[in-house]
Parts: sequence; C-alpha cells; structure tokens
Amino acid sequence: MKPFDRLSTDPARAALIVILAFTALRVVFASLLGFGVDESYTLGQARFLALSYFDHPPLHIWLAHGAMKLFGTSWAVRLPFVLLFALTSWLMFRLTERLFGGWAAAWAVFALNVSVFFLASPGTWVVPDGPLLFCLSAGMLALARLFFPKDGEAPSAWGAWVVAGLCFGLAGLSKYSAVFVIFGLAIFMLATPHRRHLLHPAPWLGALIAAVLVSPVIVWNMSHDWASLKFQAGRGGGNGLTFPAFAQMVVGQFVWLAPWVAVPLAYAGVAAFGQIKDPRRLFLIALALPSIGYFTLQSLWSGWALPHWPMPGWFFVFPLLGLWLVENPDAKPSSETWAKWCAGLAVGLSLGLGIIGATGALTRFGVPVRADPTLDALNWTELRPLLIARGAGQPSGPVVAGLTWNEGGKVDLAIGDIAPVIVLGPDPRGFGFRQDQRSFAGRQVIIVALAGTYARQQAALASQFDVLGEPEKATVGRLGRPELDLVIVRAGGLKSATPRALALR
Repeated sequence: MKPFDRLSTDPARAALIVILAFTALRVVFASLLGFGVDESYTLGQARFLALSYFDHPPLHIWLAHGAMKLFGTSWAVRLPFVLLFALTSWLMFRLTERLFGGWAAAWAVFALNVSVFFLASPGTWVVPDGPLLFCLSAGMLALARLFFPKDGEAPSAWGAWVVAGLCFGLAGLSKYSAVFVIFGLAIFMLATPHRRHLLHPAPWLGALIAAVLVSPVIVWNMSHDWASLKFQAGRGGGNGLTFPAFAQMVVGQFVWLAPWVAVPLAYAGVAAFGQIKDPRRLFLIALALPSIGYFTLQSLWSGWALPHWPMPGWFFVFPLLGLWLVENPDAKPSSETWAKWCAGLAVGLSLGLGIIGATGALTRFGVPVRADPTLDALNWTELRPLLIARGAGQPSGPVVAGLTWNEGGKVDLAIGDIAPVIVLGPDPRGFGFRQDQRSFAGRQVIIVALAGTYARQQAALASQFDVLGEPEKATVGRLGRPELDLVIVRAGGLKSATPRALALR
C-alpha cells in the first residue's frame, strides 16, 4: 500500500523500517541538542536513589540513574529512552494490527513517529512519558489479545491480566496520569459485555500486582506528608473560568502534536464516534478520552495547564488515524503526499533544532537570545571550572546553591557529581527532599543564578547568611559565544538551612 510499498509489501517489515529510520533520527537529534531544564533537573535527582520523588513517580529516574552509571551526564543517557520508544512503536503496530489490520498499523506507527511531541519528548528525552507509554501500550496489547482474539486463539485470562497488572503497575511508577487511561479501560469494560471479566478473579489479581508495584510511591508519600500528591493535585486548583487558558491549552496540543498531524488525528478520532458501536473503536476512544477531556477542560478552572499532559490519551488515537487512512485512500491531499510532507518536516525540524541547539546559530544571525527556542537546552558546562576554582569539590568545600529548581538543575548537571547542590529560593521542588538540609547549617555557599533571578531574590537572601558577598559576573553560551548572564556569589554562614518553600512539607 502506498507509500509503504516502496519499503516492503509486508506491513510489519515496512513498520520496522519506519521505526529503525526514526530511531536513527532520534539518536542524531539526541546527540545534537543539550539537556532541557526538565532533563537537567531529572538527572540531578537521579544521582540519589529513592523509593519515589517529589515531582513524579520514580521509574524514569531509576532508568536515568542506571544510564548515568554507564554514560555519565553525556547525551548518551538518552539512549535507553530512545530505544524504549522504538519498542513502544512496535507495540503500537501490534495493537493496531490486532484491531484493524497490518496496513492501518503501519500508518499508525508512521503518524506517531512524525508527530513533534512523540518524536521529541517520550521518544528522545529523559522524561517520564517514555516509560509511561511503553507500559500502557504493553498492558493494553495484552488485554486486546484477550478482548479481541483472532480465529483459533484461546487467550488465557490469567496470563493477560497478570501481564496487564505488571504493566499498569509500572505505568503507575512512571507518571500519575496513568490513572486516566486505566479509568478509560474500566469505562470500556463496564459499557460492554467485557464486564463479565470482572467476575473472574484474574483482573483482581492483576490489580493486586499493580498495587504492589506502585507501593514505593505510596510509601514515599506517606513518609513525606503526601508532598508529591499534594503538589500534583494543587496544580489543578480553581481560579474561576479562564477561557484564554483553555484556548492556549487547545492550541498548545495541536502545536505539540504538529498541526499537519493533529488535524487528521483529531478528525479520525471524532469520526470514530460515528461507529462507536464497534467495540474496537470504543476501546480506543475509552482509553483516549479521559486524559484528553480532563486535562483540556481542567484549564478552564485552573487558569493554566501544560499541553503535554493529555498526550497519553492522544497516543491511543493513532490507531484510529491509521484505520481512517486505510479506509479513505482517495482523500485529498493523498496519503502519499501527506506522508512525504510529514516525514520531511519531522526530519527538517529535528535536525534544524538540533543544529541550532548545538551551535546557537540563530543568535549569530542577530536573533535575540531569548527568542531562541533551544535556549533551555543550553548546558551550563562553563560553570564547572569556575566553581572548581572557587573551591567546589574540595574536602569540606562550599555547598553550591541555585535559586530556582530549574536553574538548580542546570547547576547540578554541571557540578553536582563533586559538590552538594541545594536550592535556596521559594520553589526548590525535589531539591528540598533529597538531602537533609539541616546538615548544611553554617556552611560556606557558592550561589549561582541568572542575573535577573539573583536581583529579584537578593533582599531575601541577605537574611539567610551571616555574610553575603558581592556578585561576580559569569556567562554561559555555545561555541565560545556568551548567551546567558549569570552571577556567582560567595556567602558565609548559612543560617536558613531549609528553603522557605519547604513549608510545603
């Protein structure tokens, strides 16, 4: 089927070629682009193994910890996440193939991999979405074999639910939002004759297995006054009706998915409602709708939301897009033309952003630094020799401090393997939980911050030290070109060892 017949007449082989090609693209992209603020922060947290963590459950951080043992803090720590998404893409093929056939599955894999979000975030970066999607797709594939057996198959309910329980437990160890997809599964079962499975003990065994696997998250939260769950729940707080935030949320999802993928994806999802009596379509709609619906609508009353939050729901719409492309071969523009443009844009955007991130090319052509979309992926590597020269890393040497969690992550990535890094500002996130802050009382501290951040917090910092030195100017950039202005401040006698925001505990 065009355009895959140029790759292979076998849809599985064509899908594998697509997966291998995009895996190679991701490796190149990963090697070019520096670590974003979330990745820098995550790698810093990954230096300390714990049952769970403040921002998210632990699975991606445990995976990052293992990768750092092999690769240090080089770009190669992304490789396990790149390879994991290659496996996720194959699970997408198998799930869609079972539901709608091989060519629909090949299309679903292609569309998934050319989508900007899935190409970059879960497909390349050190974030929880990669393990989450792998675990969810593996669990749903196990149940799809039970719910939709092929002729001659006699799947075991015990085997399906044990595998699903393992996968859903690991999904819960990846990200809290896994619960929305599981909730969709429950809706599907209750709304269809598959509710009969609930009379069998196997689903309850699977639920027990999932609960045991998620227990580290519960134990950590219990011992930290439910800090992580309170933090995540608080992000959905009410601020009245905020239609601008809702509009930003909707547009943001389409931008993240890439408009040339988002439009047909949304169309295929809506079109599936016209045949909702088909249990295969209903299965996917039920898995997708809770995540997409809740997080999109939540922006109406919370005043804000991040467009990547509903993406686990959109993940389960891709099989419906694959089916629509197979069922509508005469659609305009043709599927072949659409595929060429999608592939070209995916390659161009990833390589273009990678090159800009590696070289800072935009600023060399007069674009303001703050307009560079890759600025957050600038590694602050120049800090390391500057801080070592000021005693960081020496026995009983100074503590290094940032003033925000995201700046602290950048500092931690640069120096955290040889000196303790803390955050003294009003929002330390996980920095406030990974070490006993009281042990730093009275210590000498080197504060590192963006110049603007330090100016805003300088007055408050004066009360936290016996002596607060004068700021020294420093810069970080790419290829020897300064791009960000920092300050380095020596401070003595840390009095407020616990950041103010630790009242959250």
